[in-house]
Amino acid sequence: MWSEGCSCGAEALCAPCAPCAPRAPRAPDEPPPPPPTANELLSRIRQIPLMNSVALHYLKNGHLVRFRGMVQDMHNPEFYFETYEVFNKNTKESRICSGKYRDTADIGEFEMLDHNSPKLKGAERQSIAVISLPGFNEWAKQIENSQNVISHLVNPPSTSKSLNVDCGGKMKRSLDEAENCDTTNDMETDSVNNSKKERQRSSNMDNQFASISRDHILNFPIPDDDGKVCIVKVYDQFDSLKLNDMVEVIGYLSVDPALSNHWNSNADENDEQLDAETLTHNPPPSLVPRIHAIHIEPIKHCNPLIKSPIDKENIIAEAKEARGHLHKTLTQVLLGDSLAADYLICHLISEVYIRRDVLSLGKFTLNLWNVPSQRYPQYAEQLYGLIKSVVTKSHYLPLTTDNLNDLAFTPKKDYECNRLTSGILQLSKNTHLLVDETKMQPGQLNSAGVLNVATLGDVIQNQRVKYDFKFYTMEYDCDISILIMSEGKSLLPNEASLPIVADNTSLEIVNETFDAARHYLTPDLLNQIRVYLTAVRLIDYSIAEEPLYIQEDFVSMRKDDGQSHETDGEDLHRLLVLTRLICLSRGYNTIDRDCWEMAKNMEKQRFERLKITR
Repeated sequence: MWSEGCSCGAEALCAPCAPCAPRAPRAPDEPPPPPPTANELLSRIRQIPLMNSVALHYLKNGHLVRFRGMVQDMHNPEFYFETYEVFNKNTKESRICSGKYRDTADIGEFEMLDHNSPKLKGAERQSIAVISLPGFNEWAKQIENSQNVISHLVNPPSTSKSLNVDCGGKMKRSLDEAENCDTTNDMETDSVNNSKKERQRSSNMDNQFASISRDHILNFPIPDDDGKVCIVKVYDQFDSLKLNDMVEVIGYLSVDPALSNHWNSNADENDEQLDAETLTHNPPPSLVPRIHAIHIEPIKHCNPLIKSPIDKENIIAEAKEARGHLHKTLTQVLLGDSLAADYLICHLISEVYIRRDVLSLGKFTLNLWNVPSQRYPQYAEQLYGLIKSVVTKSHYLPLTTDNLNDLAFTPKKDYECNRLTSGILQLSKNTHLLVDETKMQPGQLNSAGVLNVATLGDVIQNQRVKYDFKFYTMEYDCDISILIMSEGKSLLPNEASLPIVADNTSLEIVNETFDAARHYLTPDLLNQIRVYLTAVRLIDYSIAEEPLYIQEDFVSMRKDDGQSHETDGEDLHRLLVLTRLICLSRGYNTIDRDCWEMAKNMEKQRFERLKITR
């Protein structure tokens, strides 16, 4: 039946679910209830199961669900019957049905679709692939899972293994088992001819399954054992969605076993030949469920510790304390280098805040070099482990010759399957990428390796990734914070290159220092820093006009002959970006003169180090 007064705001066929409890009718003279507050609305939304945190076999076909992820690909629009008429051959009666928010027609055993009915109305919907956020760190997953446990779903597992289903049509079948599942009728058949045809059909399907693996179907940019993929059917908001957007989808779950027909080895001999495109775009719902969206909301961040709406006053009040703890920890693990800790904090909260023509303002790629990798080969990985524990999304990329030659950095269009194949650099906004050059060994780069290096450099300079469409390339904006760790000064472009200056004592106890840092960062302190690093990005930073003292200082720096290098417009731009990051790191929403002086002092020290280490 059609839901009436559904608290989830749905306008279509709705199966019973917790947020859709029936309401008592309101008396004619009773005033309407007040609109829900932000916290009440958030509480209602959280009653809808989040598929990222709930195993698929706990959910039923037609239930209202949520899914949070990144738009990975946009498929061709598909046509469906928005309304259609069904004729019953026994009773000679007809009924009008809606095809919206469902994948299969509602046709009974003695019913047929009336193709000549004037009620038949076609419509178009967009189909997009949404994947779990690439690089979503384990601490964030655990907190998100704990926040989205539904009371009637006891101990829901969240691993990809929970997607498996049994062979009887229930939603427990894995992709690897799909071709081996036979129905009872097939196993009991006595016909020799049918058995031969079935074996031949099965052999053909085996060849198709061999060429289309689980990884191919899931299509993650970076490996994710717990990652999930959904095909989202969108009925509006076509123009507002872009590739790599972070979104939260609310809609009706579709896991109808009939969607697995393309993967059923018992298909009739007269069925059309299955090709790679058909199989890729119609994966088993046990592996890739469908969601018919009733609402899609772009999200600015994915930190589960941040409550909405943002309490900016509280952010400013706690910023100083959180920054102090983070600075103390980073100073110790950066071999006692306080200046490197200052720069790293600025890097961790940097993001592109505006784009003008080819310029991406706000990016702050940092190169920390003079890393003691000969003595401590795992130093960069240890530092990444610490960063991973405080940022929401991150990925570690050792820049080895094999990785450069073999890995796909850029997404590519696969015309045989008619879909976009992910690359490492297809990441959502505010993902931290640590590029470890200390792992580089002598070797020869092939053409793919040279292209990957150029692509990485282009991302650093322009925050754009060139997607490969075989016959042409197309640029897509990105916002990836890249930290480069190297023994010598990196050849990759960057906004700030800083050699680490270690004190002798710290060099002797590097491993012990990392152990002490992990011990110092208690769970409460870690959460405070995690909130801080996300929240300061959400502060509305603005400058009505450039202060006069900045102009005067820039003119003075240009005239100063005692500087280590000649000051130009690029230096001014870097100083303004650095000042902005220093202000944000302290919770300020506008430029502060003390922060400007601090930025000048940091840059002065950095250039002095570069001059000494040349």
